[in-house]
Amino acid sequence: MCLAGTFTFFLMRLNLSFALVCMVREFRYVNDTTVVAISNDSFRDDITTRFVSSPGYDSAEQKDSFGDDLRHIFDEEEGFDWNKEVQGSMLSAFYYGFWVTQVFGGWLSDRIAGSKAILILAMSTMSVISLLSPFVAQWSRIFFFLRLTLGLASGLAFPTIQPLFSRWSAPDERATLIGLAFAGFTLGSSITFPLSGFLCEYGFAGGWPSIFYLSGLLGVIWVVLAIFLVHDSPETHPRITNDELTFLEPYCLKKQHGKKYNSIPWKGILTSGPVHTINVSQFCLNWGFYTLISGLPIFMKEALKFDITQNGLLSSMPYAAALVVHLVAGKFFDWCRGKQLCSVTWLRKIFNTIGFLLPACSFFIVGQLTFEWRYIAVFLLALSQAGSEIAIMGGFMFSNIDLAPQYSGVLQGISNTIGTIPGFVSPIVIAYLTPSGSASEWAKVFYISGSLYIFGALIYLIFGSSERQKWALPLGADIQEKNTRLFQPTVSPVSNRTETFES
Repeated sequence: MCLAGTFTFFLMRLNLSFALVCMVREFRYVNDTTVVAISNDSFRDDITTRFVSSPGYDSAEQKDSFGDDLRHIFDEEEGFDWNKEVQGSMLSAFYYGFWVTQVFGGWLSDRIAGSKAILILAMSTMSVISLLSPFVAQWSRIFFFLRLTLGLASGLAFPTIQPLFSRWSAPDERATLIGLAFAGFTLGSSITFPLSGFLCEYGFAGGWPSIFYLSGLLGVIWVVLAIFLVHDSPETHPRITNDELTFLEPYCLKKQHGKKYNSIPWKGILTSGPVHTINVSQFCLNWGFYTLISGLPIFMKEALKFDITQNGLLSSMPYAAALVVHLVAGKFFDWCRGKQLCSVTWLRKIFNTIGFLLPACSFFIVGQLTFEWRYIAVFLLALSQAGSEIAIMGGFMFSNIDLAPQYSGVLQGISNTIGTIPGFVSPIVIAYLTPSGSASEWAKVFYISGSLYIFGALIYLIFGSSERQKWALPLGADIQEKNTRLFQPTVSPVSNRTETFES
C-alpha cells in the first residue's frame, strides 16, 4: 500500500509538469529565415507590428494580410496564454504549500503515533484537487491556489511514511522495505511522462485534462483501499497473526518510561550537526531532482527538439533508470551492512559520495552538449538520476532513522522542508535563465545543479553521521562514544537466540 500510495502521490504531484506542454499555446510563424514562438497574449500586437514592419513586407496588402493571418492563428489556437513566468509560478505553487506543512505532518505522526488518518485525509484532498484542476485551469489565480493547497496536503502526508516503518520493520530489513515503499516515487516519475504524452495526444476530455482525471481517480481508489488495509502499528492490525506480532513486537517503538509519548527534543534536534548535515544534503540533491522534474519536458522540447511523443517517452528514461537502481541499492546496502564491512556512518558516506558525484559529472557534461548529441544527453540524464538513487537508498536520506528512530517523522519533515525550497525556487530560476530556451541558456541551469551536487557530497563526507544521538536515547541509557561496528549481538527478548540489531 505504501508503494501504491507513493506512486499515486507522485502522479498527482507531477501531472502539471508535462501537461503544461499541451496546455499552453505556442504559435509559430515561418518565413524564409525566421521562426517565431509566441506564448502570451500580451505579445500579439507587438509581434504583429514588428513583423509587418520588417523589410520582407513592403506593401500595405502584405502587411494587412500578415496581421490578419497572425490574429486568426491566435484566435483559433487552443490553450492558455501563460508565458514562462506564469508557468514557473504554477509549477512553484505546489512547493510553496509542500514546504509549509511537512514539519507539522511529521510532528503529528510522531506525537500521536498515527499515520493512517493523516495519509487518508491528505490523499483525499489531493484527489479532489486533481479532479477539479481541468475545470479550474481557465482561472489562473484559482488554479494557482489549488496547486498551493495540493502542496499543503502533500506536505502532511509525506513525513508519515518513515514512522510507519519504524513500527513495522526490523532494522536489518528496513532499508529494503523502505526502498520498496519509496519506489513509488521513482515509478511514478518514469510512468507519468510517457503516459502524459500519450494522453495529451489521444486522451479523453480533450487530451491534457485526462492527465488530471486519471491521477485523481487513482487517488480515490487508493483512499478506499487504505481505509481497510493500512494500520498504524502491529497491535492495531485486526488480521495480524500471533507469530507476526511476536516477531515485530521487539522493534515497535514504545512509550518511554517517565516521558510523554515521543515528547520532541527540539533543542537537541535544532543543535545537532548530523541533522543539519542531512538537511543540507537534502537541499543539494533536491535542487537537481526538481530541476529535472520541473524542466525536463521543456528542455527536451526547446533545446533537444523532441516532439511530444518522443518527449514523453524520453523524459521518462532518467526515472526508469532510477527505478532499477532504487530496487537494487537498498538490498545491496543491507547486504553490505550485514557483512559488517565498515561502520554504518562510513558505509553511508561511501554510498552518498558516489550518489552525488555521478549526477554532478553528468550535469556538467550535458551542459556542454549540442543538439547533435541529444541522445547522449538523455543517457547522461538517466545516469544522473540512477546515481542519485544510490545516495537516497544508502546515503543520507534514511539516516534519520539511524540518528533517532522515534523522531524520524519530525526529522524527515524538517529535511523535506529544507529540501522543498528548490521545488519553488528552481522553476523560477529556470524561467529566468532560459528566456529563449537555447542550449547555452540551459547549460547554466545544469552547471548550477552540478555544483550543488559536489557541495552536498563534500558536506556529508565531512560531517555526516549515523550514530544514535544522545537526545534520542531512552532515559538512563548510555551513549556509545564510538560507532565501531554496524551491529552488536543482542539477546532477543522473544527467545534465547542471539540476533543482531543496529547500534
